[in-house]
Amino acid sequence: MGNGGDQDDSVEPFSGYLQSCPKGFTSFYDNNGDMICCDGAILANRCTGNRQCILNGPGTDKIPSCTKFLQEEYSEKAESMCPESMNYYEDKATNTRGCTSGELNDTMTGPRDSNQPICKVYDDLNKNITSADSCYNAKKVNAFPCFGKKCIKRLIQPSATAPALVAIEFTDDMGIVRIAYPKESLTIYLDAVNPGWREKGMDLSKNINVAEVAKAVFIDKTMSPSSVQV
Repeated sequence: MGNGGDQDDSVEPFSGYLQSCPKGFTSFYDNNGDMICCDGAILANRCTGNRQCILNGPGTDKIPSCTKFLQEEYSEKAESMCPESMNYYEDKATNTRGCTSGELNDTMTGPRDSNQPICKVYDDLNKNITSADSCYNAKKVNAFPCFGKKCIKRLIQPSATAPALVAIEFTDDMGIVRIAYPKESLTIYLDAVNPGWREKGMDLSKNINVAEVAKAVFIDKTMSPSSVQV
């Protein structure tokens, strides 16, 4: 996952025509010879479903190409599920979903190259939270801003069954390398492994292990070291 550096926003998810209809769609030829994919029954050579697309052409004002149809659907899902600039994909045949930083394959069901960086979208929220390879956690790493002279963002997982932690490794003005964790990430982790942490007097708004506090103390100098918990 690295330091969350910029990726190429110009990469298109997929620019050709699909080889087959989206999963759950039935195909038929219309009077113009275009292959139409329909999500419902076909009666008298017409789609009676709610959605349809053209498989082997660029589409029209009324019926989009299946490629454009899926790109628009995937774009909406990418916004909520993927780290910035990654492309969403899903394969309903294998019930797999994920995001990749490169192009999609010809069926838009996965990355074009098996070596492309990917993350996974799990059906269960707890699985997303506890999996180091989940897009949920990749998105958290990507979204949290770096700070300090040098900064590296990564995931760490003290226990395979515990939530993964977003770790911010930064260098302060004195050249000292420090590690802290975003408040949201540390809260989720502590709630899972130490549910009574609040009753024990831990205050994350003052704890030096919290990234927002560490930034205020060592970078912004808006908090005094004497006012924080260690």
